[in-house]
Amino acid sequence: MKTGRATPRRHSPRPVHLVAAALLLAGLPMTAAGAEPPTISLRPGNDIQAAVDRHPPGTRFRLEAGIHRLQSIVPKDRNRFEGAPGAVLSGARKLTAFVRRGSVWVARGQTQEGWVNAAEFCRSGFPRCARPEDLFIDDTPMLHVGNRSAVGPGRWFFDYDADEILIGDDPTGRTVETSVIPRAFGGRASGVVIQTLTIEKYAAPIQAAAVDAEFGPGWTVRNTVLRLNHGVGVNAGSGSRILGNRIIDNGHAGFSGSGTDFLIAGNEIARNGYAGVDFYWEGGGGKITESGGGGLIRGNCVHDNVGAGIWADIDVHRLVIEDNLVFGNADNGITYEISYDGVIRNNRVADNGQRGQGWFWGAQILISSAQGVKVYGNDIDVPGGYGNAVMVVSQDRAPYTPAVGNEIFENRIVIRNADARIGAVTDVDADNALVAAGNRLYSNRYHLADLGKRVWFWNDAEADWNAIRAQGQETGSVVHAGIPQKTSLTCPSMVHQDRSR
Repeated sequence: MKTGRATPRRHSPRPVHLVAAALLLAGLPMTAAGAEPPTISLRPGNDIQAAVDRHPPGTRFRLEAGIHRLQSIVPKDRNRFEGAPGAVLSGARKLTAFVRRGSVWVARGQTQEGWVNAAEFCRSGFPRCARPEDLFIDDTPMLHVGNRSAVGPGRWFFDYDADEILIGDDPTGRTVETSVIPRAFGGRASGVVIQTLTIEKYAAPIQAAAVDAEFGPGWTVRNTVLRLNHGVGVNAGSGSRILGNRIIDNGHAGFSGSGTDFLIAGNEIARNGYAGVDFYWEGGGGKITESGGGGLIRGNCVHDNVGAGIWADIDVHRLVIEDNLVFGNADNGITYEISYDGVIRNNRVADNGQRGQGWFWGAQILISSAQGVKVYGNDIDVPGGYGNAVMVVSQDRAPYTPAVGNEIFENRIVIRNADARIGAVTDVDADNALVAAGNRLYSNRYHLADLGKRVWFWNDAEADWNAIRAQGQETGSVVHAGIPQKTSLTCPSMVHQDRSR
């Protein structure tokens, strides 16, 4: 038996990467004082929220390639979430176990049931537009019908009482998914960055967004695809930067927003509105509400949305809408409604309003019960079969103030449709003269098929070129006979420019 003190062995220091791994396994933050926070790699199946909770503000998270399912994240200040090529955040789960019952296939045990908002605003043929759950077959949303008997090819029904989903298409060999989680990102953290991800198939309720930046100042969402979310793709807030994204094929609308000093730039915003919400109430490309000023919507390509393209509505102040290409939207191209002191300039706006509801709706640019809006430098093209040009509409909507102080000038306006109109109207008969005198048309350049057509509507009457000028409007304007050939309407390569204003 040996006695005495043993000579201690000298240990080599553990490699730094092993120390880091040990800290990560222990769930401990490993940022030393003053050091830059680490970048944390997350693979599909990792709990993203748990990783956020373990690490300090400012941590960067890299989402590796693959589908990260059923994740909902409340970031900390200055967190950054970046997707590797092929990284997808999905709010849906796959359905793989079906039982056939006659002509339908049934998935059991479906207990999810999200918040229902605005059910009274569903269009005819879309009885469950307000239900946030969707059913996708091979990335295509199916129509959610109102009862079991209506299920058939392309149609499905969620029996919430029986916890069953019924589909009318054979699921064999196909990818069937149902949306479950209402939100991908949200919360009150500041300075969050989300980039190079695909964010899809979230069961966001109507008027709610898969990415909700409204309550967290200074969020940036960049170079990301937001698609197939039932409600809204992204909701901007004060200081938000929504840059260079593809905001496409969402159920209610592409974007929404409020607050101040936000920038929505360089995005493709297309084909939103599959859920069947009544777009005369709300829906389509996107809407801004209750903005105190400093908002800028610049250089986006906004097309083929089921509803308006770009819409400012309810107490929006000093919003600038510039350099956008807006075409093929079902309702107005650009709308500025019940709001103040907007600037709509240097946009190309064409072929909007195919589903406009008559009267003076379905305009390429509509100023609706708004004041102090300047519309200038735009290239406006009214198609041959539908739509109006630029309209000021004043309606008796509480708290009522006439739509005055608006100026439409230095625009190029091509009117291919003999029934299209440009002008100012009111549904308050006593205000006809006030609205006519309180708005101005000047220094515009028109192209008309027939110079004798009465394409203007002013002071409650149609007017041709001579009659509108006799009322003191269109000073400095010119009109050309003949319609120029239409140039191509396609999105350019979308590159955002976060330049000074």
